[in-house]
Amino acid sequence: MKKVAIIVAGGSGSRMNAPLPKQFLLIADEPVLFHTLRKFEGEVNQVVLVMHPDWIAHWEQLISHYQFPIHHSIIAGGASRAESVYNGLQAIEGDCLIAVHDAARPLVSKELIKRTFEVAAESGACIPAITVKESMRQINEHGVHHVVDRNQFRIVQTPQVFQSELLHAAYKQINRHLYLDDASLVEANGKSICIIDGEESNIKITTPTDLLIAQQLI
Repeated sequence: MKKVAIIVAGGSGSRMNAPLPKQFLLIADEPVLFHTLRKFEGEVNQVVLVMHPDWIAHWEQLISHYQFPIHHSIIAGGASRAESVYNGLQAIEGDCLIAVHDAARPLVSKELIKRTFEVAAESGACIPAITVKESMRQINEHGVHHVVDRNQFRIVQTPQVFQSELLHAAYKQINRHLYLDDASLVEANGKSICIIDGEESNIKITTPTDLLIAQQLI
């Protein structure tokens, strides 16, 4: 079955305190997004990059400057992550498996990408997640807190992979903007989600410390 990746690169990177969105910052002398796209090279038949329209020209300049060779289509994102993914879906035709991945996760392995596609082909929907190592407390609006069992929780990562008909159907919901990730939206539409082991190294670059860690790992 055809495999497609939607790479969501619409973040502003406000927590980075940097002049550029995090997907354009350099790791090993190249933009973060270059590293992310390379991980899907050879693993998918089509790459759809969804980006804030204000940064598309900058991205095209980077492609030209670095002579970046990986073919992909560029789609203007929306006001939210959900709207951006919805826009990306409009560029995909026919039955296929669709992976939705954060542009700011350049350390995902090809092995994890393969596994999520394999499981999604059988189950319909697959997401990677890792266990929680730290102790956790739940706090309510009054500041009251209590210990929770960390073994009951998982930290969800991307890529999240779905059979296309499930993802298209889920994104037809008018309240799609209320959901924080694709799996939650698909699950709200009545489909169960298969969870597989993610990777500790598959971090999402959000803060300057994350950038330093990614630099060392790469």
